[in-house]
Amino acid sequence: MQWKYINHTNLTGRVFQNKYFLGLQGLMLAIVCFSNLANAQENVLIDRVAGVVGDKIVLDSDIRLQSEQAKMQGYTEPDVECQVLDQLLLERLLSNQAEIDSVIVSDDEVEIELDNRMRYYLNLVGSEEKFREYYKKSSIQFKEEFRPDIKEIMLAQKMQGQIVSDVKVTPAEVKAFFATIPKDSLPYFNAEVEVLQIVLKPVVTAEADQAAQEKLRKVRERIISGQNTFEEMAPIYSEDPGSAKNGGRLGMQDRGTFVKEFEAVAYKLEPGEVSDLVKTQFGYHILKLVERRGNKVDVQHILLKPEISYDDLDLVIARGDSIKQLVMDSTLTFSKAVEEFSEDEDSKALGGIFVNPQTGSTYFELDQLEPDIFFAVESLKEGEVSEPTLIKEPDGSKIYKLFYLQSRSEPHQANLKDDYERIKNLAQQTKQNEAISDWIKDKSTTTYIHLRKEYKECETMVKWVN
Repeated sequence: MQWKYINHTNLTGRVFQNKYFLGLQGLMLAIVCFSNLANAQENVLIDRVAGVVGDKIVLDSDIRLQSEQAKMQGYTEPDVECQVLDQLLLERLLSNQAEIDSVIVSDDEVEIELDNRMRYYLNLVGSEEKFREYYKKSSIQFKEEFRPDIKEIMLAQKMQGQIVSDVKVTPAEVKAFFATIPKDSLPYFNAEVEVLQIVLKPVVTAEADQAAQEKLRKVRERIISGQNTFEEMAPIYSEDPGSAKNGGRLGMQDRGTFVKEFEAVAYKLEPGEVSDLVKTQFGYHILKLVERRGNKVDVQHILLKPEISYDDLDLVIARGDSIKQLVMDSTLTFSKAVEEFSEDEDSKALGGIFVNPQTGSTYFELDQLEPDIFFAVESLKEGEVSEPTLIKEPDGSKIYKLFYLQSRSEPHQANLKDDYERIKNLAQQTKQNEAISDWIKDKSTTTYIHLRKEYKECETMVKWVN
């Protein structure tokens, strides 16, 4: 075990140091970063099977894409392909056993995970339009394309969770683990913060909702009457930047690509027919069917969102100020305030925990925070709450967040007093790794495993070959 990775300086360090622990975010990042690379090279690269576990295969392309992503993240070890293959074989063994044991990952669980990951990547690139420009497909298309892969990864994670669920470490084991680390190998931590959040969304008034509907009805009437074409009105009125400039056209899409309300109408239209208003989570739409081929449709749409006024935003700020005061007066703990008031189900389910996407931990160096968050928390002391902070979402919507500074550490060398939780986590991960290793030895004797000859020479492949 190399202590150097406890600092969690990057995602790859975390994934490879905890070598038996699957990194869904890292795997998704590899898919996102290199899907275009794979497409660009598909005419010159010949894919081959690198290994087989049960009835599941690992391809050379799987190894190549994740190895390249690891290198981009700073992983420089010469055996990176072997390390990646080790991870992929474990994933296949876990998912294979999960199917045998009837472990279930529901479609809803997969949908939530995909939505979370796509929100993260949309935030990285800045907008749906930029995502579409770069990947030549919408985020919805991208999500559907990788749905089967994510379900298999989640199956493997759930199986892994069952294996290590009872593996815990005692304080004595944590202390003993720390004592085994050479003093000259202890890392130096930069100043870090832990942040919790409450998400507050402005309420769309009945008047704004009605106004959006009336405006879109007038647009529809002009199209239906022949005064204007759909192609003329979409660039002027549609608030979907990805399709507006193309006359609202979304291109030929498979069934299941769009949200249910939108799709239900799209498949009922006749070619050239313009729908009535359709309400979805994004706002109000009108649709025009261009063409339908079996379970594929090519549609145009115009999207209008109910307007959020400055008065509506002021009400959110006032609500945020009231929540902050309750916490600062000790009338309510921040965790309780998250439970009662936060309007983001994902972070609410985690108690408001704000996770560092670069490391997967709850710790941030200040320069790892987004600028809006940095300025909100940089002057806070532990236990203080920020002012309501305006955050613009990737889809252009506006929300407010309250940030709570849970902890702030000064630069220091790792020690038990200040870093007990992180050392405990690493000690527990080490013990869980051992449990997974024992499980691999047991299952590999009853599961068909085959590796291509050149991979058998990898040092990490000994347990799979034998």
